[in-house]
Amino acid sequence: MSNIDTIAYARAGRTFTCSNVSAKIITVVGTAMTGLILYNPIGSNKYMSFMSAGFTLSTALGAIASIGIAISPSQPVVPATLTVGSAVIKSATGSASAASIGVTWDTATLGVACVTCRWFAGLNWITGGSGQAPYQFSDKIDGELGLMPGAAAAFAGIGGTLPTGMGSISYVEIDI
Repeated sequence: MSNIDTIAYARAGRTFTCSNVSAKIITVVGTAMTGLILYNPIGSNKYMSFMSAGFTLSTALGAIASIGIAISPSQPVVPATLTVGSAVIKSATGSASAASIGVTWDTATLGVACVTCRWFAGLNWITGGSGQAPYQFSDKIDGELGLMPGAAAAFAGIGGTLPTGMGSISYVEIDI
């Protein structure tokens, strides 16, 4: 159990969720990322502490695949080649007045390559047959991952065919 008082942060309007609202394919780790990318701007003076993440598939896969959360470390280079598309950030409490300092994209080229820090989902497959095919995955992160100013996070994958779907991350913004 986390020692983050999520209810107090929620009451203060500091809990948020980012997500895709249309399906996107995720990529292997690198500097050019697709899917759902969350960025904590340089100089924000906030730490984004992740509470949970989820991913739901919109297409069936025909091969083994794994999904994780990759983080690009804090850097002075601002991400480029950005596509906003369907990525959004909203207050996790429905507050119209709460605004996150975070920025989210469907595609971004980051200054430093991501490294997958947490694998939380996987699909197996039997050649010539069918495998296990769950379509939704959840991860209770509870503050174990987060972003300092200048850092970014993205869903990443490994496997023969990477999944298309929609990701989400809930987080708390904490003053540094």
